[in-house]
Amino acid sequence: MTIRISPLKLTVSVITIAAASALFAGTAFAEFASDPLGDEFINGSLSISGAINEPLFAGHSVVPGDQDMTSVTVQNKGTLDLRYAVVSTTTEDTLAGRLELSIWQADTGAACASPTSRPLYGPAALGSVSGISIVGDPAQGSQAGDRTLAAGAVETLCFKVSAPLSLDNSFQGLTTQPTFHFDAEQVDGNP
Repeated sequence: MTIRISPLKLTVSVITIAAASALFAGTAFAEFASDPLGDEFINGSLSISGAINEPLFAGHSVVPGDQDMTSVTVQNKGTLDLRYAVVSTTTEDTLAGRLELSIWQADTGAACASPTSRPLYGPAALGSVSGISIVGDPAQGSQAGDRTLAAGAVETLCFKVSAPLSLDNSFQGLTTQPTFHFDAEQVDGNP
């Protein structure tokens, strides 16, 4: 018996942004420090930002066996060290549960050509309607897997999405769209 696999449509605007658009929505907590010479209080700041090199699967349908990769540059533009977590929410669960997402930290100055020895997630589900914590945990305080960035620091995360060869005709015409939400909080005074 032969099963014919037709192209699967997949709308993946994985953090698709214009150059001037903001990428990450962040939750911020601030710290206050007093000036030892007077009554001045100085407010620290948290600011997480990022940019994507290329959208995943831009402009074409996905078939079993396809994979695509991109990198996301995460930057702490604030004055306080921060830690962050990432949650992936998709527009449906059927296809999103079968597409495989892998995330790893790129070596300094290196491209995302292949996974490194610093995996952060996967390969596992792309996401779900209710949301999946894919890097760390967005709960306040230090959690296993949270990423830490010093003030002014930058890191590159590599995202790879694969459509397994086992996808059959029941997945034809399904569409999913993930949204990656980055939650950041200060490190100091927030154990």
